[in-house]
Amino acid sequence: MIDPLEIASLGRLLENGLIKLVARNGQLITRWQTARWIEPGGRKGEWRARAEMLSQIEGRISALAPSWREDFEFLRSMALDPFDPRVVEALPVLRRQRTVTGLVNRRNWNAAAGLGPKHAPQTESSAILTRDWIVRFRPNQGLRAQVGEGELDLDQMALLLTECALPERLWLKFSAFTGTLPRLVMTCENLGAYVDLPLPRSAMAIFSPGADIEAAAALLNALPHARWIHFGDIDPDGLQIAESLGRETGRAVEFYVPSFAEEYLPGRPTETPWKDIPDRPIFRELKRTQKRIFHEVFMLDNRLPGDLIELAAACS
Repeated sequence: MIDPLEIASLGRLLENGLIKLVARNGQLITRWQTARWIEPGGRKGEWRARAEMLSQIEGRISALAPSWREDFEFLRSMALDPFDPRVVEALPVLRRQRTVTGLVNRRNWNAAAGLGPKHAPQTESSAILTRDWIVRFRPNQGLRAQVGEGELDLDQMALLLTECALPERLWLKFSAFTGTLPRLVMTCENLGAYVDLPLPRSAMAIFSPGADIEAAAALLNALPHARWIHFGDIDPDGLQIAESLGRETGRAVEFYVPSFAEEYLPGRPTETPWKDIPDRPIFRELKRTQKRIFHEVFMLDNRLPGDLIELAAACS
């Protein structure tokens, strides 16, 4: 099996005549010292190639990578460091890489320009990299959107499909919301609450599933003048999601708790310990008892529609 670390280290030793001892090359240095290929350099931790051993050193790297000189030249032509083992490891993939423009999924680019879809790429792309999320939302009455050269009637779309779902690649063509803008925007943590939320017609709901906030944040950023309130589980994780959305969008966090929520105490045991909390009685009680309330329990309460109508009216 080809060892990218040894190839990169041997190349450094041959081209520079020196190599510095670091944690990852310690075993190689010991082996080369035993073979008398290297000797101590002028500084601590520095090793110098023995002149009489250069042919053996070159023989070793040529056995591992016969085209190493051409490989190093190719990597440098891409502004990459051939002394970096990760770059050497990615060499076969980099040689197969084709030039791409337009839009390409980020994971596909990572795989084509490095060590795999979950690793950082070794080269920059000339294409626009996407994660290909889909933002799901239930628009307010009368909302439209300018997308590319056309306009989408989002209200009519939701009447037909029950909600709107815009892929990131379409969202990249979005320029502005038009028509009647929402007074209130509510992000919902869980799917059940999102789809069944008795939404006032002047309000918008956005599905923001757990820690996956990128799509919801993009939509919130396009509505800077609408009041934003997060509706999630009343627990430490729910607060964390709201705070993440607030940081991503530069907004102050408002957390929706129905006016009748205290009737659902004591709640259920929490899996994550409470830390900092809003200064509200229900949060203090849940922290004291280490309990939580799932926000789905409110969905079929007869008082929820009226509660939301009052909330939306306060945004006018």
